[in-house]
Amino acid sequence: MYDSIIQAVTLAVDLLGEMVPMMVVGVFLAEVLVALKVAGRIAVLSRPLTTFACLHEECGTRFLMAFVSPPAANAMLVDYPTKDIITRRELVLAAVMNSFPTVVMHWRYLIPVYIPLLGIPGLIYFGLLMLVGLAKTAVIMVAGRVVLTPPPPVQIRSVEEPVAGSFRDALREAGASSWKTLIRLLKVTVPTIVIVAFLINAGTFERLAEMMQGAGGFFPVPPEGFAIIAAQFGSFVAGASVASALLATGDMTWQEIVLTLLVGNILTSVTRSIRWLGSSYVAIFGMWTGTEIMLISMTLRNGIMAVLVVVLAYGLGWG
Repeated sequence: MYDSIIQAVTLAVDLLGEMVPMMVVGVFLAEVLVALKVAGRIAVLSRPLTTFACLHEECGTRFLMAFVSPPAANAMLVDYPTKDIITRRELVLAAVMNSFPTVVMHWRYLIPVYIPLLGIPGLIYFGLLMLVGLAKTAVIMVAGRVVLTPPPPVQIRSVEEPVAGSFRDALREAGASSWKTLIRLLKVTVPTIVIVAFLINAGTFERLAEMMQGAGGFFPVPPEGFAIIAAQFGSFVAGASVASALLATGDMTWQEIVLTLLVGNILTSVTRSIRWLGSSYVAIFGMWTGTEIMLISMTLRNGIMAVLVVVLAYGLGWG
């Protein structure tokens, strides 16, 4: 019992060690950009997206900031409904939209694994993941255009407009505002991560993974492919390694490998979302809103990916 508690606490410390530093840096950087009046200039780049989706300019700024730090970008969205800058519905759509930069930034982890192990099929698989992310963003933009009221037009800022205040003053202002934001986030983040760590240590997600593996029979995956899916529940590195071995021995074609990796991505997304995205969204947006954002994002992504699997398997004859 004592050893189990120590293991869970150690895991929680490791998880917080990965998440908190990036959150601190991201929040501070975002606040510096706001203090330097750079946020308005950044918003110009995202204005076509926000205009089409009927989102406020601030949402577009946070979308671009999510390419640097998704937790920081989402953290800055939290206060907007309370300040009557955006509605709660707009908050949910903007948060789901911010998940695309997260997918894009995964290239730092995925490409160094999939390209050396799988070559061109690994690159194709990564490209399909990007395509799914783009499609999800497009759906959210269309949904925003349908359900949201267009915000009042904003004055277009000149790019040559001088930055107000000194850099030192901006750092001081950013430090003060970042501290308040981080205190609020950590009050929820720390206990949430601790609970997730205890659930992981208790084997909750392993049992859920076993249940999800049984659902693989509903997808067009060859029998050899279930070894890849089972490995993906452990880690994407393990899944890629098994896929590499099956590809090298000729037991599966590259089309079957890509298709199986997509199916495994769908099945593992449930446990992955609960373990990582769930803790992140809940820590930032609270239990109800965070869970809603997670479910919408996961359902939309899996639905698009399932359609892609069907098109590849039956439309292009990969299966």
